[in-house]
Amino acid sequence: MRYYKFFCQNPIFSPLIIFTLICLLSFYGCGYKTKSDLLGHIESVTIPPIANNSTEYALEEDLGKALKQEFSNKGWAEGSDSVFTVTIVDYRVDPKRLGQNNQPEQYSIIINLSFVFQDLKRNKIIRNEKNYEKYHDFYVVEGRGKPPETLKEAKDNLLKETSQDIISGIVEEW
Repeated sequence: MRYYKFFCQNPIFSPLIIFTLICLLSFYGCGYKTKSDLLGHIESVTIPPIANNSTEYALEEDLGKALKQEFSNKGWAEGSDSVFTVTIVDYRVDPKRLGQNNQPEQYSIIINLSFVFQDLKRNKIIRNEKNYEKYHDFYVVEGRGKPPETLKEAKDNLLKETSQDIISGIVEEW
């Protein structure tokens, strides 16, 4: 009974404080890794010319620019600590939704890649993806909840989202 009064009447042991401590301790060591933990020794990356097996002209150049920009945004310079090799396997634009006149109002733009990210300092493959697919849905008409996009805008958005997704997945491991 003495202990009960001590814990219940002492403000330091209020249920809110105990709950907060339990929450904080449960997040400690959750397994989240950042670049500094896993890849801190890598400061640069090389992106060799990208192979383009699709029929989309110059897609490899646009993807290369987007990847270089995203690596730069993450603080990595161009250099020889690591290499990121990419092949564009497929690229297509498919109609997704038809309007009243049986004309497409919404499209889905899809890119399929294979890529390897290799740590050259430790001679270790960090990520090897054979069938990475990313899509971006876009409208070409007004009044659908999202503003319409041109095919070029949609392609640029897809490549930016693809670069962000891949590089975040490499730099930040769960």
